[in-house]
Amino acid sequence: MSKVLKPIKKLYRRATDNPIIAIPVAAVVLLLLVGLIVIATVGGGGGGGDDAGDDNGRQAEKSELDKNDRAIEKARKRKVKPAPVRRSPGTLDVARSVGTFAIAQGRGRLKDPSGVTVRVSAAPKQKVTVNYQLACYREGAGTKIGKGSYTPRPPDIRSLPLPLSGARECTITVGAQLTSHRPGRVKVAIIAG
Repeated sequence: MSKVLKPIKKLYRRATDNPIIAIPVAAVVLLLLVGLIVIATVGGGGGGGDDAGDDNGRQAEKSELDKNDRAIEKARKRKVKPAPVRRSPGTLDVARSVGTFAIAQGRGRLKDPSGVTVRVSAAPKQKVTVNYQLACYREGAGTKIGKGSYTPRPPDIRSLPLPLSGARECTITVGAQLTSHRPGRVKVAIIAG
């Protein structure tokens, strides 16, 4: 505090010796005092307990970030199962899910497909929304995509139209979601025909 007051006293002495510089000296002194007041009020000074709350907030935020970092690292290490590939008729993929508005998603690749069938079941019986997408490729014709959705009351077995006849390969994704607010189980199976 004495470091701040010494220059002020010096300016005051000059102002009393020479009244012409009294106005600028008074302005400078006023600015210094206002600056001290602002620093004292904004800077806090500690002891009020508010800083501890800020530290707790920062620690909680840091621990949440640590949890997220661990989850991200765990997800990075998790191996993704490759999509199944099928060359002959039979079950390509089966997916199941449990819960409220549960979603089961099956996927796979078909070589030289002749047809695709989707089988959906749910327990307890309730309507299910089924979304599908087929991307088929044939040399000379390129890639064509077919997609759609329907809402059956399972058990339901339905053939899906291929977007391209004589396709060399098709990639398919089918998702089935429960539409009722009641918890339940849903199952979807993709069958190559």
